[in-house]
Amino acid sequence: MKTTSKQPAHLVLAMLILVYISWGSVYLGNKLSLEIAGPFLVCGVRNILAGLLMVGCALCLKGKWRRPTLRELGVLSGLAMLLVTASGGFLVLGQTQVSSMVAAVIMSSTPIFMLVGAFLFAGEPAPNLPQCIGMIAGACGVVFLSWSEQSAGTGTILGVVILLGAVMGWVSGSLLLKKVSVSRDMPMLESTGLILLIGGIESLIVALVLGEGSSIHLENLKAANVTAFAWMVVGGSFLAYGSYLWLLAHVSVSLAVSYEYVVPVIGILLGWLLGGETITSSTIIACLVTISSVVLVVRHRHSFRVYIRHYFIRKSPQHQ
Repeated sequence: MKTTSKQPAHLVLAMLILVYISWGSVYLGNKLSLEIAGPFLVCGVRNILAGLLMVGCALCLKGKWRRPTLRELGVLSGLAMLLVTASGGFLVLGQTQVSSMVAAVIMSSTPIFMLVGAFLFAGEPAPNLPQCIGMIAGACGVVFLSWSEQSAGTGTILGVVILLGAVMGWVSGSLLLKKVSVSRDMPMLESTGLILLIGGIESLIVALVLGEGSSIHLENLKAANVTAFAWMVVGGSFLAYGSYLWLLAHVSVSLAVSYEYVVPVIGILLGWLLGGETITSSTIIACLVTISSVVLVVRHRHSFRVYIRHYFIRKSPQHQ
């Protein structure tokens, strides 16, 4: 997307920093939240609160509520199941098996799977040579990291598989959104807020089915846990999505998607500084290999994820 108007450099920088820090800190936030409750419970409560916050802002800005149709609710529910319950829930579940550092590296490979999914199921052009090299390198990075964590006893291959399930949830939801779009009459904040809200409710249902309601540890509740969870709601969901959508509307896509290279690094540093995790040579190597592979993929054709988030702001003629 081209820049629609020149924005002050300090405002663009502020939005970028918000996206970098918000999404980079989610992994540490999940780790601290897991000390209190189970993965799907954490995912559910977080997204319900974030969804209510976003829908409330939409109501304040518009001054009225547009009731979604049954078709729109059905589409939003399907999207929420994949983009929130599967992707978000499996992310937190995977972090019960691996460190926040490993989770950050694995999730940074999302654009690679977006490229494959778009080619296989969305009629996108076949990957070119640099992208194929990036895909192979990214796969090697994931395999190397899985083997290293299993050998060192600091993580499990099962945890990596679950995290890849989170990636697949996001990719599948993105492909579904391209095929069955939400009404363009629905404001972006409202549709995004409803996806978060419905996905949060679905995650709570999964948590109850799995019996997570009986395994809440309020005795572990500390200021750090509460602060981390509150930041995930406000920063990781509300501010991150809002800032990223603003960037897509006002700066080049290549600049907006730069978070793909920064977020895993922030996730690793926060896990080391605040999470008490150890940075190993295998983690650094896997991070460098994965980020390099993402650069090759995104540089030649923007991530399919960009298309999905671009969709939500394509409401007016200047964004067509």
